[in-house]
Amino acid sequence: MRLLALFAQKLTLATPKHAGNFFRTLAILIWLTPTAWANGYDIYLYELSMPSASQTTWHIGPPRVVAAREGYDNQASFNPESSAVVFASNRDNPKGFNDIYQFDITTGEVVNLTDTPNLSEFSPLWHADELVYVIEQGVPHQSVWLQRDGQQAQRAINSLIPTGYYAKHPQLGTLLWARYAYSLYFEPQGQQADERHFVVNNAGRSIHVIPNTTQFSYLHKQLDGDWVIKAYDPIKQAQQNIIALTGGSEDYAWTHNHWILNMQGNTLRGAHFQGEPLTNWQTLSLLTPPTATHHSPSRLSVSPDNRYLTVVWQRQTNQ
Repeated sequence: MRLLALFAQKLTLATPKHAGNFFRTLAILIWLTPTAWANGYDIYLYELSMPSASQTTWHIGPPRVVAAREGYDNQASFNPESSAVVFASNRDNPKGFNDIYQFDITTGEVVNLTDTPNLSEFSPLWHADELVYVIEQGVPHQSVWLQRDGQQAQRAINSLIPTGYYAKHPQLGTLLWARYAYSLYFEPQGQQADERHFVVNNAGRSIHVIPNTTQFSYLHKQLDGDWVIKAYDPIKQAQQNIIALTGGSEDYAWTHNHWILNMQGNTLRGAHFQGEPLTNWQTLSLLTPPTATHHSPSRLSVSPDNRYLTVVWQRQTNQ
């Protein structure tokens, strides 16, 4: 359903030059079985070395498996210590619902952080001692929750807006992506978001806090067909262009020294944001698919210490 909803959105935004590709892709989606799509995502971890006084280029280490199996594993992110990866997976649920799991980078151990037989959790993010994620409870009861060690999960936002994705700033509040309207709303800390807090429509799923700032970033799928990463300042209620995607994946990630990373095909590219709009991407590295069955890298995340990168690869499943 998430995938079909996303393509329905793209179809409504398509210009004539893009429409043919959308119809062809939609036809392929209809032909494929739901199981083939649900079982086609794996997570790989890479060591990341950025340019420094002793190194002039980016270096990406060989891929290491975080999750690679017949099942859904996706939406990886890191804990604050950069020692573990959290992700959504349906590996132990006989009904196919997702729970949140954690992969220890040193030991390779995977542990279950949520155990909800009849609910699905998505989009996990650590915020200090809080694990934040989306719980899908059926239409329209989808919202952002948080969990602390030894305590029951509780709502992380006050809004009743059905939220598919989010970005949470610990002091300012939460940027919410309304799943069925493709719109962003900002809920200030301690308040409840409503129509007064509308930010923009036609937003993509990749929204983030820009590290060490009071700004958020989001992907704006503009009516002219261009996809542009923009910054949103909730204090000034101002928006600013950062960079256009120009053919890259809709998913992107921030390093903690303000590089934006994005995949264009199998090429990892980046742009260094220093407050002013950017026009060009820099090629950083070519990522070889981890196996012959993997293709189409998408979601990225970078550890807080800039030492690791995760990439979600789509896997061709047997029909």
